[in-house]
Amino acid sequence: MIGIPLTFMTRAAAARVGATAFRRGRPPFASMLVSTLVALLAACSSTQTGGYGAAPSAADLMRAEQEADAQARKPDSKDVYLSLIRQMQGQGMYFASLAHIDGYRQQFGSTPDVELLRADALRETGQPAQAEAAYRKLLGGEQAGAAWHGIGLLAGLRHAYGDAAQALKEAVRLEPTEALYLNDLGFALLWSGDVGGARVPIAQAAELAPTNRKVLGNLAVYLLVAGERGRAEKVMAEAQLPKTTRDAIVKLAGEIGRARTRAAAPAAAPAAALAPAMPARDDAAQLATARDAGRWDVPKTMLDRFAKAQ
Repeated sequence: MIGIPLTFMTRAAAARVGATAFRRGRPPFASMLVSTLVALLAACSSTQTGGYGAAPSAADLMRAEQEADAQARKPDSKDVYLSLIRQMQGQGMYFASLAHIDGYRQQFGSTPDVELLRADALRETGQPAQAEAAYRKLLGGEQAGAAWHGIGLLAGLRHAYGDAAQALKEAVRLEPTEALYLNDLGFALLWSGDVGGARVPIAQAAELAPTNRKVLGNLAVYLLVAGERGRAEKVMAEAQLPKTTRDAIVKLAGEIGRARTRAAAPAAAPAAALAPAMPARDDAAQLATARDAGRWDVPKTMLDRFAKAQ
């Protein structure tokens, strides 16, 4: 078959190749790559005698389109790739994010930001030992506050609430205006029995993030444990927390109240002394509903991280 001289592959022809790529759903830079490759082939052939040469074969064009497809699928910058990984984690896709973190490290190397994302993913995928080792490697750098926060969450999941509080205090010392660190510190202090100590960090978190439902949920838990039921109800109402979340908050306050009572009771105390400090009897139906529902609408805070491990 006689080839078509490449000098006849004009810009219009190259544009038609690009238009075909657009019709197949490829992004602009993919079609631009196809057009560029065709134009380069044409330029090379025009240097031959008479400006004629062999036409690009179907295999050549297929390779060009395959390269365009690969480029379209592959993030073209470190920032884009890192943003993709963060988006995955924001959607709870921690297993997938681990795979992409490995890909990022192979392509661009590692940074403290990437290592923090990896540590978070290890924690969220049930690999606590590896997660803690990864966090501890970051304690001497710019991500130290976030690393201490992660270590605190891991301690809380082990029910080591005193250790969790100590780690979270370090996180707050390094990042004193980070509302979620303050929020989680307050919650760890509640679980460790230090209700008085929990008051300030929880109040700070609520004022720093007054519209954050996660923070307001923990504030309601604190108020219930502290015996301020009316204020707790008002916080939950103003935050427009759904009923399932309110039920879970009441249930959690009851669990913390029981833990406090057990810790304060003498070893020989009768069983009646171990009755829960919260909630009141009229909440029994709500607690049963929350227990049966098995779900939380205030995700990714100490509110469910610790409670789910109970």
